[in-house]
Amino acid sequence: MLGGQQVGAGAGVPAARGPRCTDGDLFAVVTDLLREVGYDRMTIDAVAARAHVSKATIYRRWDGKAELVVAALGGRQVGVHNPPDTGSLRGDLIELLRATAAICVADCDLMQALTFAMRTNPELERLVRRQVLPAGRVASTAILVRAAARGEIPPEAGERELFHDLAPALTMSRIIAHGLPADDAFLTQVVDQVLIPVLRYQHDRPSQA
Repeated sequence: MLGGQQVGAGAGVPAARGPRCTDGDLFAVVTDLLREVGYDRMTIDAVAARAHVSKATIYRRWDGKAELVVAALGGRQVGVHNPPDTGSLRGDLIELLRATAAICVADCDLMQALTFAMRTNPELERLVRRQVLPAGRVASTAILVRAAARGEIPPEAGERELFHDLAPALTMSRIIAHGLPADDAFLTQVVDQVLIPVLRYQHDRPSQA
């Protein structure tokens, strides 16, 4: 007490709270820890401590570590999920591969850690295959729908499954496996010599007698 008045923060006023941890903040903590210690050594305790949230808060949203990791991964492909409409199949594919290459460069170590973890964690593998990998086709499917509407490929391109596998695989192999830059020269070559021919293969080949 001083001069008959109580002093000190919080006298009759609720204590100030720190900034709320958003999903984006929490997911950033998850991916940082994955890079630093790997999936097996990452714990919910460590995530909660670094994000300054309670474990109960995390468990109210996600059943466990695998679910939380998959949720964090889902927010890292926004650029790939929303490629610009350039007005042509060729332009759209180049933009898609540019976005894919940017993610590969930024997340190379994260991808390698998760690939290793999936080999020994069936639950993580199941969730990644069911939720993360299919989401990667959102943009490429939208590109094919636009191209078909323009008449650049038939409404049902014959080799779509092969296309969906090739588009990310060639880019990732270039960066992760070979350690080479996925520059515009390479991406254009992939689009012109591989992806577009694959999409048009069934449409252009002569009919069988």
